Amino acid sequence: MIKSIKNFIFFAALLFFFTEKSFSQEYDIVSLLKKVEEGKSDEVREALHPLMKRNPGDPSLLFLSALLTEDGTEAKGKYLKIVNTFPNSKYADAALFRIFSYYTAIGNESEATLCLDRLKVEYPNSNYLPQLETLKSIKQEEIKKEDAVPNKSSSYKFTIQVGAFSSLKNAESLKNDLLESGYEVELSEKNVAGTIFNVVCLGKFADNKSAEKILTKVNYDFRLNGRIIPLDK
Repeated sequence: MIKSIKNFIFFAALLFFFTEKSFSQEYDIVSLLKKVEEGKSDEVREALHPLMKRNPGDPSLLFLSALLTEDGTEAKGKYLKIVNTFPNSKYADAALFRIFSYYTAIGNESEATLCLDRLKVEYPNSNYLPQLETLKSIKQEEIKKEDAVPNKSSSYKFTIQVGAFSSLKNAESLKNDLLESGYEVELSEKNVAGTIFNVVCLGKFADNKSAEKILTKVNYDFRLNGRIIPLDK
């Protein structure tokens, strides 16, 4: 199921080339997308740099750049630029879906919901909407399974999420930096409709006030944009 969802998400963007819409002003990145899917990301990065110099501001190339960006927050910024600046791009709905996936991965349900609502309103014919229904069904099943497990009380209610990366290497680097500074750190994977995020969380806290003290220091010392989230039971 997850593998099929992943394949759909990646290749759904390619379907736009077989519609009646014309986007001749955008660079054709289909062959490069296929190379990314084949695991040839380094080769694509080498090809992308000169292309972006020759075609500055091209939304398709910006989408490819975002796809290759390993830091989740930085990639989100690039996707957001496509959605806000190039809403008619063939990849605008794909960019919005990936922003939704990012916010879902970091547990920001309010922002994820806003992205989902925007996708439904602005791109009602998007190929990604059926996948969201599948994702919703999977999530509901997970909630049912969690409800079936006896609740174990704990004095710890919150943790600090300090990063979400598509690159495991970057996530492990941040984890090691924090460990060296004496913090308790956990690294976990979160699958959002086939997109894997490596999530780094720091500490366990009984209340928001306790977490906020550490959050302020960690954000300042490591130049992060961490946030307090409920601790998974």
